[in-house]
Amino acid sequence: MRIIIVGGGIAGMSTYLHLRKHLPSHSEHDITIYESHRPRSIVSSSRSQAHPNQSVNLNALSESTAIVGGGLGISPNGMRVLRDLSLGLHDRVVAQGFPAEHFIFKGANGWSLGMQSTSDKAVRAKDDAEEVCIASSRHGLWTTLRQYIVEEYGEEAIKHKKVLKLVRRLDLPTLRLQVYMLDEQGRKQVDNADLVIGADGVKSVVRNALFGDDEKFQPIYSGQSGVGGFHNTTIPPIIADNRAMVFEFGGSGFFGYSSGGPISEKQLMWWSTFETSTLHNIKAVDPRDIRHALSERHKHWKDPIIEDIVSNADVESIYPTWIMPELPHWGKRGVVLIGDAAHALDPTTGQGASQALEDSQVFSLLLAELLDRECYGQAPDRFTIDKAIKVFYEIRHPRVKTISDRGKKLAGRKANVGIVKEYFMYCFIWLLIKFPSIGKALLSDVNRELYCWSSKESIREALRNDRIDDGINEQSRLIG
Repeated sequence: MRIIIVGGGIAGMSTYLHLRKHLPSHSEHDITIYESHRPRSIVSSSRSQAHPNQSVNLNALSESTAIVGGGLGISPNGMRVLRDLSLGLHDRVVAQGFPAEHFIFKGANGWSLGMQSTSDKAVRAKDDAEEVCIASSRHGLWTTLRQYIVEEYGEEAIKHKKVLKLVRRLDLPTLRLQVYMLDEQGRKQVDNADLVIGADGVKSVVRNALFGDDEKFQPIYSGQSGVGGFHNTTIPPIIADNRAMVFEFGGSGFFGYSSGGPISEKQLMWWSTFETSTLHNIKAVDPRDIRHALSERHKHWKDPIIEDIVSNADVESIYPTWIMPELPHWGKRGVVLIGDAAHALDPTTGQGASQALEDSQVFSLLLAELLDRECYGQAPDRFTIDKAIKVFYEIRHPRVKTISDRGKKLAGRKANVGIVKEYFMYCFIWLLIKFPSIGKALLSDVNRELYCWSSKESIREALRNDRIDDGINEQSRLIG
């Protein structure tokens, strides 16, 4: 089987590794990742001198999955996917990041609102290895995944070519999909595939091949962008002593900070939300405007750590927040979407990377399971692929929708609010942390829902409820 993965970010590389591990007779399958850009940046100090005032095009920042500035958190469910994939890879990700065992919540007025454990120990079986949230630079996670692929499968696994479009060739008996692209010298090329996996982010070319230019299936810019960077300084005790990520809420928005790697590296990672809707031209944002807005937004906050970060900030990463409409499906006829290409999640969920990892695991395990079933040996690969795509959506869509809907409710805490709503927010957050039973009553047992979900159990349940054997036998009969 010839498989092309479009997009060399977290979702694309994770899918590659899962397919290599799980597909039966994996040596018989030809799998390639096509990524349009080489990495744009690496983690640097907050006083980078490289084009400090160069305008940034927000649309361009959304076109590549290899834009690897900024930071993220990998939740316990995401780390468990990596553990299942490879214990060695899992341990590398932990080693390059910062195990954040707690979340600390604060108010912009200086109030301490509470602390929560990020561990999944309380909701997992006693003999399960414990997982906590891993704070990491995007570059660190991306590099770790890429190095692992190169070591295991060679540099040719990832090719830097820009995919332009997909064309289906249903008129031919064997050739099914044609992928048109440009190489780094601008030369046009065509590759053929039985399966194309779109892991190419919110501005997905693969999604356009499925839904065309219909506006109702296009991402909508929210008017906000995440901004952040890294400040080379001694990690503050609130982080180092508590092994924590800090989240602060205020009437004028949101700010977070953590170590972005091992404490000894002195890499203070920070992030906030920037309202670009107030700018004259959101297609060419001047970092000086962002720094000014950042300073204005947080100038009255009572945290000296934030004051120090903002006064030294050189904006290194901007992540436009896109609102993705709910898609009626995530693929058909040999083409499937995963990660942000299918369901861009609000950063408030803290589940962007983890849900991409879950996607890659579920689709790979599902495809492997169907290819290994005896009844599918009578049918061409294309029927097996399409069945995997259909069941993949049935498994993943409900879970992702629940997480997305919860994130939309929480996203309002990052917007500007009046003084009454601000203090109500402080009291609400304090109450949820002080009395977890109230939080469970209002929001359900979120940690159990997130951390106890199982890809393998979900696949078994879906296939148990789906009459796949009858369907495949009928398809086999029809094609002779």
